[in-house]
Amino acid sequence: MAKANALKKVSSRILTFDLMRGYFLVAIILNHLYFFPSGLDVWSARGNLYVTAAEGFFLISGLVLGIVRGRKLIEKPFKLAAKLLLIRSLQLYIAAVVLMLIFTVIGWQFLGNPGLKAGIPWNEINPFELIWGALTFQYLYGWADYLRLYAIFIFFSPIALLLLRKGLWWVVLAISTFVWLLFPFSPLATDELSQVFSWQLVFFAGFVIGFHWQDINTWWKGLRIQLRKTIGRTIISAAIVTLAVNVFIVFGAEVNAGLDTFNKAVEAAAFDKERLPVARLALFALWFSAAFMLFRRFEARITKAFGWLLLPFGTNSLYVYILHAFFVFFVHLFFSASPTNWFYNLVISSSVVAVIWLAVRYKVLMKIIPR
Repeated sequence: MAKANALKKVSSRILTFDLMRGYFLVAIILNHLYFFPSGLDVWSARGNLYVTAAEGFFLISGLVLGIVRGRKLIEKPFKLAAKLLLIRSLQLYIAAVVLMLIFTVIGWQFLGNPGLKAGIPWNEINPFELIWGALTFQYLYGWADYLRLYAIFIFFSPIALLLLRKGLWWVVLAISTFVWLLFPFSPLATDELSQVFSWQLVFFAGFVIGFHWQDINTWWKGLRIQLRKTIGRTIISAAIVTLAVNVFIVFGAEVNAGLDTFNKAVEAAAFDKERLPVARLALFALWFSAAFMLFRRFEARITKAFGWLLLPFGTNSLYVYILHAFFVFFVHLFFSASPTNWFYNLVISSSVVAVIWLAVRYKVLMKIIPR
């Protein structure tokens, strides 16, 4: 009976993560489409806040990997876990390169289209130069470019796993923090390319947490109930207050020039998406912690109301992410968001989410598109 209860707890924790990952994926789809106002603005705040769904998606990906390929395989040989990680890394690398080239070739057919995603080279470019740029991740194009980061991070994750198996979690975090500090000295051409230095901190923090998830959960449960309630209420209250302030600043900036200047200055100084400054990481940690507590507390209700959408997305995240890249790319070529017709924007946004949901439901091309 005790063993069954333990398994149930582990399973329910993973369900919480899948619900959250599904939520973040829907937010990413809506943000990349950017058909606002639509009534769905509240789901993701249009991706305009100082922290976005992307950080949460990265953290949960690392966290789940730390559980599935870390702790759950702790009794298995290290070579097995490392092999599975490297295979996944290779799979993501191939997917990232192929998608960049596919989107480039398709984009060449729509040069001059105002909805074409920016950054595509003209078709006179040397094809070997283009292919080499894609293979080395010096060239990025399309809406699935973050796959390159996953491929790189997972490629190095066996090193982190080996250290974690030796109890050296603090070394993993120290190395990851050191790499994060190297962002200003990146030899790469742009800040976007240099995200490989900054965003790995979120991924490997999740990896460490996932590996030690059971220990963390046991420690948390060992605290006095009143103390847990106090900590939880404090975190959630602080998250609500800072979220409200951020919403006021960001959306107030749309109608107030002074607030707009302030918002841009603050964002550039402390919340830059590429370099992930301390302020952004701290705010993300606060918001994610509060979100986890709320998802965990209301897991049953959320599952009942939205599980039909969030769980298929959360458990097939790579497949959904790749599909969304194609839909966003083509929708922008043939449709434009309306600044006044919210119903039109709602139809477009919800239709894309619905079609992707149907693709998951009926496993369209799942033998080709990695999950």
